[in-house]
Amino acid sequence: MVSFASQSGLSMLLGVFIVLVLLLVLNGCSTLRSAKPWHKTELQQEFRASMVKAATAKAVLTGGTTPAYRWSDYLAQEEKLFAELRASLHEAETYQGYRFDVKSPLNPLNQTHNWNRSFVLTPEKIRAGIVMIHGLTDSPYSVRSLANSFAQQGFLVIALRVPGHGTLPSGLLNVRWRDWTAATQLAAEEMQRRLGDNPHFYILGYSNGGTLALNYTLDALQNPQLPQPKKVILLSPMIGISKFAGLSKPLEWIGQLPLLSSRRWLGKSPEYNPFKYNSFPVNAAWQAHRFSRHVQFKIQRLAKQQQLKHLPPVLGFQSVVDATVSTAAIEEYFYRYLPANHSELVLFDINRHQDFLPITRTGASRYLTSHFAPALRNYDLVKIANRNADTMEVSEWRQPAGRMDEQEQPLGLEFPAGVFSLSHVALPFAMTDPLYGLTPSSAENFGIRLGNRQLLGETNTLIIKATTGMRLYCNPFYDYMEARIFAWLDIESLPRGD
Repeated sequence: MVSFASQSGLSMLLGVFIVLVLLLVLNGCSTLRSAKPWHKTELQQEFRASMVKAATAKAVLTGGTTPAYRWSDYLAQEEKLFAELRASLHEAETYQGYRFDVKSPLNPLNQTHNWNRSFVLTPEKIRAGIVMIHGLTDSPYSVRSLANSFAQQGFLVIALRVPGHGTLPSGLLNVRWRDWTAATQLAAEEMQRRLGDNPHFYILGYSNGGTLALNYTLDALQNPQLPQPKKVILLSPMIGISKFAGLSKPLEWIGQLPLLSSRRWLGKSPEYNPFKYNSFPVNAAWQAHRFSRHVQFKIQRLAKQQQLKHLPPVLGFQSVVDATVSTAAIEEYFYRYLPANHSELVLFDINRHQDFLPITRTGASRYLTSHFAPALRNYDLVKIANRNADTMEVSEWRQPAGRMDEQEQPLGLEFPAGVFSLSHVALPFAMTDPLYGLTPSSAENFGIRLGNRQLLGETNTLIIKATTGMRLYCNPFYDYMEARIFAWLDIESLPRGD
C-alpha cells in the first residue's frame, strides 16, 4: 500500500513536471515570436555523422581502400558552413545583433583570424601530437592559449570545432551528440596520419570536450583500429551535469517531444561574446545530458569487464565549486574506477581566507571534505588551497596514490584580491587573455573585454546582467596548470622531432 505521504510526494512531483512542461511550451511560443535570426536560421552545411556513414557505404560499394571521409573533408564542409553563415548574416536583419551585426567589431568574421573555426598548428620539428576539444556553446578559442604553448614545445596541434558551434546559437537546435563523437574521431585519425610512426599522441578536452576526449579514449580501448592516446588531459570535464541534475529525468521526457526538443530555448540572451554563445537551447542540454550518461554507463561496463586496466593515465583539473558540472561526479563516475597508472586529479579549492569564510555558503566550504575525504586511492589527489586562513597565498596539497598523508608544497602564488573561487569557465584562460583575462593583453582586441570589467552606473542600461560580472573568467593559477601539464607529460623525454 502506498502511504499518504508517498502519494502526496508523487502528486507534487507530477505537478512540478506539468508546470515545467507548460512553462516550456509558453516560453517556446513566445520565443518563436521574439526570436532573432540567429535563433531561427538553421544553416544547412553543418557536418553530420551521417555524412561519414554515407561516404563509407559508398566506398564499400566501389571497393575503396582509403578512409571514405577524412579530416580534409570535415574542413571542406566547415568552409561551406562559414560561407553560408556569412551569406545568411548579410541577408538577415542584424540590428542590435552585436556579435552577428555584419559591421560590428564583435563579429569574428571581421577578424584577421576567426577562432571559432577548427585550426591546426604545425611546429617546425614535430615531437608529438595533441587533439584539443572545446566545450558546450564554446569554440576553439577556449583552447587557443594552451594550443600555442603546446606548439612551442614541438606538438602538432589539431583543435576541433565541435559541430553546432562557432556559427549561430541555432546550430545547437538539431545537433546530436553522435555528430560530436564522429568529428572527434576524424581529428584523432588525422593526427595519426600526420604523426606516422611517431606514437606520441595525446588528447585534451575542456568541459563537454573533456567528455568527448574521454569517450574517444574508451572507444579506442575497445577498437584497436583507432589510434590510442598515450595520456589524457581533462579540464572541467562534463562527466556529471550539476546545473541540470534536478531536471535530468524531465529533460529525458521533454527531449522526446517534437514540440520541445529542438525548437525551444532554456535561455535566449544578447550575443556579445565573439567566441561563445550566450543563448542556450533545450536540445543542447538534452544532448549533453544524454552524452554524459552514455559515458558514465560505458565506464561502468568497461570496469566490470576489467578493460579499464589498459586505460592511459589521466590528468584532470577541476574547480571545487562549479555551477555547470558536478565536481563530485568526476570521482564518483570515473576516477574511482581508474587503475594505478599515475593518474592525477587537481582540485582548485575556494578561497578560505578569513575575510571570505563568514560569507561563504556552508555547502561550498564543506564540499571538499564531504566528497573528497582522505581515503586510499589509485590516483594522486591534489588540491590548490590557502596555506592557512590568514593568507591569500596557496600551496599544492598532494595526497599520493595509495597513501593517506598529505604533502604541502608552497607555490609562491596567491588568490588575486576579491577572487573567492575559480569557476567552470575559468580554467583554460590565462590572466592575460585578451577577452577573458583580469589583466588582458593589449596585443589583441576582439571588440570587448569580458574578464576585467567593473561596471558601475544605472541599472537597465547595459545588456550584460549584473550577476555575470561575479563569475571569474580566467585562471589565476593558469601558469601552474600549464607547467603541471608539461611536467606530467614528461615532455623532456619526448623525441626532439624531425
